[in-house]
Amino acid sequence: MTGRRADADDLSQEAIARAIERAEDLQNDTAVDGWLFRIATTACLDHLRRERRTRALTELVDPIAFDDIPAPPADPEATIILRDDVRLAVVAALQHLAPKQRAVLLLHDVCGLSLADAASTIGTNDNAAKATLHRARAALDRARGRITVDVPVDAAVVEQLARALESRSVAALAALLADDVWGVVDGGGVVQVAKRPTFGARALLRRFANLSRRVPLPVECRVVSLNGEPAVLTTLPTAGHAVFASVHVETHGGRIVAMRVVRDPAKLIPLQDTLQ
Repeated sequence: MTGRRADADDLSQEAIARAIERAEDLQNDTAVDGWLFRIATTACLDHLRRERRTRALTELVDPIAFDDIPAPPADPEATIILRDDVRLAVVAALQHLAPKQRAVLLLHDVCGLSLADAASTIGTNDNAAKATLHRARAALDRARGRITVDVPVDAAVVEQLARALESRSVAALAALLADDVWGVVDGGGVVQVAKRPTFGARALLRRFANLSRRVPLPVECRVVSLNGEPAVLTTLPTAGHAVFASVHVETHGGRIVAMRVVRDPAKLIPLQDTLQ
């Protein structure tokens, strides 16, 4: 719902506190799941209502290293959003949906609630929830940019990407990119990056070559599991292996069709632990 690790932690604690305070309101122990979903969803919607901000085109979400998220099924017919879906591409796209659209989509398509229960959770009727879900799915498709992708991402392509980035080989990277690839870099307003997404292999390769010239320090690239999928974590060996970037890709037909790079230090610092 938030795309931010700190906000998610705070809202989880707030939802637990609200549940403890209102424990006497629970009349039916068998309805506890729906009751908790309603409290947690309300906490998130209240937060988003208070926040009321527009996300920048290049703003991504916090990359997360999970220990207990099952890998998504290797199914080419998989839907755009899966149960327990934490892929960075999906979570980032969700942030561009209206809060109630986001809530209904997550409650129904990810948490598995019926449409009636999802409607009850956000305080609306079945028909309104159905319409909201339809709009949310369409909006998510648009925000994703491309939905014909491998689920999960092609691990072999991610490994080849790591080696191409580590060697700073423009030719090796070019061999991995689809002609219509697009990419975005999130600098968090701290690191100077392009303010808009980059479209096309040629343009993306120019940006890669420019970055290599601006940052001549050697880099080390490791393939790690982030957001439930293989991703590349780039570190600077000469700076104590500080994390320089996380690179998340979507693949199709053995090529990279989308690339999302996180350079925001605030998002990267927590990933240092994954290197231990």
